[in-house]
Amino acid sequence: MLFPTRLSVFDGLRALAVLAVVFFHYFQSYPKFYPYGDTLLPWASYGNLGVHLFFIISGFVIPISLLSGGGGARFLLKRFLRLWPALAVCSALTFLVMQVLSTDFALFARREITAFVPSLTFTRPEIWPGSFALDNYIDPVYWTLAIEAQFYLIIAALFAMLGRQRFCERGAFCLLLAQFSLSASESFLPGMMPKIYYRFLSSEYLHLFAAGMLFSQIYQEGVKTRSLALLLWSFAVSQYISEGLVQASVLAGIYLLVLACALRLRFVQWLGSWPLATLGLGSYSVYLLHNNIGNALISLFPPGAHSAVYLLCLAGIFALILLISACVYLWVEKPAQALARRWAKPKVASSPDPLTTQTS
Repeated sequence: MLFPTRLSVFDGLRALAVLAVVFFHYFQSYPKFYPYGDTLLPWASYGNLGVHLFFIISGFVIPISLLSGGGGARFLLKRFLRLWPALAVCSALTFLVMQVLSTDFALFARREITAFVPSLTFTRPEIWPGSFALDNYIDPVYWTLAIEAQFYLIIAALFAMLGRQRFCERGAFCLLLAQFSLSASESFLPGMMPKIYYRFLSSEYLHLFAAGMLFSQIYQEGVKTRSLALLLWSFAVSQYISEGLVQASVLAGIYLLVLACALRLRFVQWLGSWPLATLGLGSYSVYLLHNNIGNALISLFPPGAHSAVYLLCLAGIFALILLISACVYLWVEKPAQALARRWAKPKVASSPDPLTTQTS
């Protein structure tokens, strides 16, 4: 059974994820460039776990796009048309701002034009030959896009091999098994497998995508023993590799929150409220633009001001990022989505793809 309508609660989850990442980057990630240091909001140090939530959400919604019809090739085409235009615009805008501004952070984050190569190809800079002399990403947060793209390729291949029947459950098992195999190989037979396998499979995040697929299965068919067992496997991995009790607790909260959404419990319906759902819809552009541009502006602040002044200025910067992101969403993302639906429309009529995903 496919979803009849878009799930606004999952847009709300995206909003929480992007807010967590923004808080991390504006309060904890670059303390030497903040005039207020890293003591203004110390709890924001766990905001990087918003990326984990993004990966779980992708695991939830991406199989639905595959199951809605068209096959793996059309799915990959839709993903590319959905993501690349906004990425190209935001990369160009970020590059220009970093070239124009001369703040301490802008000078630190400034990249050469070669940084467009890994940024716009959804790849990791280290996989390119040294002769290319690539200069990392236009913005370091783009590393998650490479992880997402790898997941898209893996999930399309799994769909071709496994078929539609119990795809979420069987696909999640394959991801978890691959992660376990790679981890065991690295622990007991180090160096046996080439590093490229670990880089391509991004084994440290496979359990998050698997969790998302299992939450998707639970949403569609309810809790079943196999799905619950695999979900507990994924959760155990997240707890095992977590760094400290607080991070483990936050990750546990993320799993429980997404599970509540998958079970359609009433107390999470606030996630579908208009402000959160709207922010979730535009979260992709917000994610692409917030880090370098925002921190370049933050480093303009003079030191020694009151905390309330800094918080007010930060709110203004975030409002500016939201405004630019809204323009990108309306003028780039939405037309690209329409183009993706038109070009990648399957020949045989099928259920529409109601969940157009946003990435981290």
